[in-house]
Amino acid sequence: MSDKRKAIIATTWDYLLKTGLGNASVGELCKETKLAQSSLYYWFENKDDIWIAAGKYGLSKVVDALFTFTLNHTNDVRKYFDTLLSEIEKYKYELRLALQITTSPMFGERMREKSKDFRLLYEKYAEKLIEIFGCTHEQAEYFIYTIIASVIDYAIWDDGEKTQMLLENLYGRIVEKIDIEQ
Repeated sequence: MSDKRKAIIATTWDYLLKTGLGNASVGELCKETKLAQSSLYYWFENKDDIWIAAGKYGLSKVVDALFTFTLNHTNDVRKYFDTLLSEIEKYKYELRLALQITTSPMFGERMREKSKDFRLLYEKYAEKLIEIFGCTHEQAEYFIYTIIASVIDYAIWDDGEKTQMLLENLYGRIVEKIDIEQ
């Protein structure tokens, strides 16, 4: 992907965060990117392609940030579970926008199709967890997908108490299964 396309996608994501998907327009995006509409369409097939590329970019940023946070706390798993909601809070608005694009009747199917490579990213992180904790692949996947479900639940419902309860359950299972020091 060219640097110019990457820059347009990043600017589009920032624009969507400011305006929201429902208020977004290509005309206003052209002002943000300082590009003529014809130049914008040089880089993207159509308006939907622009919003989907931005959604994938935004979701990638958040996923990478949260997985980096996870990997940075492997030496203190208790602290990780105690501070994860605060970390998710930093990205809640971005998560909501990415979820809106991903579940949208207009963009959702294509967004999910273009984002299938996230499973490869999850696999990469699973391998790191296996290496760090000596757990099985199944345990690493269970952890990753339970964290994803918790992140999404918190981003949508904003119920820290319920999400923390889910995280505590996961922590208990992890301590039990792979003998992490409490």
